[in-house]
Amino acid sequence: MNPNLKPVSLRAVVTIIALFVAIVTAIGVPAGYFYVAYSGEGQALQFKAQLKAGRLAKYIYANNNLWQYHTVRLTELIEAPEANDPEDQKRVYDASRKMLLEVGPSSYPALTRSAPIVINGTKVGDVEVSASAAPILKNTAIVAGLSCLLGFGMFFAVRVFPLRVLNRTLGALAVSQEALKDQNRRFDAALNNMSQGLIMFGADERVVVCNEQYIRMYDLDAAIVKPGCLLIDLLRHRTERGRLCRDPEAHRSEVLEKHAFGLPFTVIVEAAAGQQIAIANQPMAGGGWVATHEDITERRKAEATITHMALHDALTDLPNRSFFKEQMQLRLEHLARNEKFAVLCLDLDRFKNVNDTLGHPSGDKLLRLAADRMSACLGEGDTIARLGGDEFAVLQGNQQSPDETIALVERLIAAIETPFDLDGHQAIIGVSVGIAVAPTDATNSDQLLKSADMALYRAKAERRGTYRFFESEMDARMQARRTLELGLRKALRDSEFEVYYQPLINLLTEEIAGFEALVRWHHPERGLVPPLEFIPLAEDTMLIVPIGEWVLRQACKEAMNWPDDISVAVNLSPMQFKMPNLTQTVMSALAHSGLPPRRLELEITESVLLIGTDATLTTLHQLRSLGVRISMDDFGTGYSSLSYLRSFPFDKIKLDQSFVHNLEENEDSKAIIRAIGSLGASLGMTTTGEGVETQIELDYLKGQGFTEAQGYLFSRPGTAVDARALLAKRLPNARAVA
Repeated sequence: MNPNLKPVSLRAVVTIIALFVAIVTAIGVPAGYFYVAYSGEGQALQFKAQLKAGRLAKYIYANNNLWQYHTVRLTELIEAPEANDPEDQKRVYDASRKMLLEVGPSSYPALTRSAPIVINGTKVGDVEVSASAAPILKNTAIVAGLSCLLGFGMFFAVRVFPLRVLNRTLGALAVSQEALKDQNRRFDAALNNMSQGLIMFGADERVVVCNEQYIRMYDLDAAIVKPGCLLIDLLRHRTERGRLCRDPEAHRSEVLEKHAFGLPFTVIVEAAAGQQIAIANQPMAGGGWVATHEDITERRKAEATITHMALHDALTDLPNRSFFKEQMQLRLEHLARNEKFAVLCLDLDRFKNVNDTLGHPSGDKLLRLAADRMSACLGEGDTIARLGGDEFAVLQGNQQSPDETIALVERLIAAIETPFDLDGHQAIIGVSVGIAVAPTDATNSDQLLKSADMALYRAKAERRGTYRFFESEMDARMQARRTLELGLRKALRDSEFEVYYQPLINLLTEEIAGFEALVRWHHPERGLVPPLEFIPLAEDTMLIVPIGEWVLRQACKEAMNWPDDISVAVNLSPMQFKMPNLTQTVMSALAHSGLPPRRLELEITESVLLIGTDATLTTLHQLRSLGVRISMDDFGTGYSSLSYLRSFPFDKIKLDQSFVHNLEENEDSKAIIRAIGSLGASLGMTTTGEGVETQIELDYLKGQGFTEAQGYLFSRPGTAVDARALLAKRLPNARAVA
């Protein structure tokens, strides 16, 4: 023994032991706690990252194009359905590590785990999940503090406080373990409340985790599908339940073969009759994989329904305009040399009458029945579509000759002309057809449909219930009509119209009794446009309504410059009677001009009475009650004239000029003039002969009791200045005024 060495005292030994125990306690306990807490939290975050990466991989697989910009959907996918991580921070990166999305509050210090997003063997990005490490550090600090106190106590009283300090340390560890258990319980709750089924397999092909949704989705026995269950046993169990439509061994081999690459993949399988499941597989480090199963059956059905609705008419279930144009374009693109096909535009005649009289439900039923009838007329390769309203179109397949198209059209016309039974009401309609042939008439779908529509317009204009083939001059006429329509709108806006006045001569006094107001259009380039050219177009486009109102106001205003016994006659279009405010329009014109109602005469044709007879008669009686006079213009050229004279007490009958011209050569016209003169005298109505150009015509009208005459024999229509000049002369012989 070395004499220089001093024996170590017990105090020193105890002190050393106490110091060692204190140091070990102060450092080892918090270090152990930190390691356990850090590892547990890291595993939980890693699992969350893998779940979210798997969910995003499935979504990106279905929506690969521009997925990086679907921020709203990506946010929903990484936030749901786990309910225990609202405070976690989630980030999504693309393959270049560019951050695409960041959700949740940031924290420092943070514990972060990531998982790759892999599609078909290619990594397209990463998902990172971060949670605050502050709770772990805080708990570690607490444990460290306690450990220091424990070590301090053990240093001073190894034999007094060891058990107490140990109990405190173990208590802290128990609290930490309980916290981990609570976290695991919350994780289990989130797992079992997922909308997708989830199952995790280890490298040994045994189940590690399986949520309740997976069990319910495949109607499996939870006693069989549990941790430790082999993949092959699970697949056989699914086969027994009728939820696997493949051989279990073959399915297992395919799954393992795909997982051998170590890359995520998504497949869509049929689990049962009609049930489609999307399975997203995400490999794990060290072997094994996580698979999420989503039932997409209803989504697929909804997508198919939406696609069908987008391309078909809801009422008749026929293809709509968009689908029909696509079919035309496809046919045009694949048209062989010398091959042709026809496009038919069909418009139901008198359909509006059915809608107005029987109601829209009957109209809808008629459209469905008409669609069924026309569909039955088609041949193989033909397509029918509803373009809208009562407009249909047919694409006839390979056309060998125009006779084939004519035969189809005649079948369609015959089918529609057969009466329809609408819940006990018989409806009789017709159909007009326009035909265009590709590629002769057009080489693109829009122009082809337009050509067929122009042919339909010609068919309806000439005679309803017939058909017309497209002709090149139809397009020229259509363009001219369009140009004229634009010119009419500009004329109304730029005040290019002017009112002319033609005198009405009293045959008893041979003096001017009044003037008829006639609209004229002074076109800046074409000059004076004939009324017969623009008035029909104005009526078709309803521009006649504002034009007619303007003429009425101008005529009333001008008549205030004439003597009090001179009246003004204004023509009313049938279109104006479709407006509910016609009476108010007349009242307004009279009120603004100050013209007495007795000096205003409104001229209508028989066609006015064909438009809603009851409503029209009501309007006529309202106008009569204002004090204005109502005359029947162009008498004898329409239908049922005598019945109309009985239904409404007209003040005047104006005989159409076609009966006055060439009287000396037409005995039938003389007989009609005699009858009208006698009829007017019997009914107490003024009778006016239009278009008087010769003295013979004038003398004959006088001899048959006509009270007024109008025509070039007296004066052509002139401006307001010309009318005032005629009135200023007021000569006894009205013919001299001219």
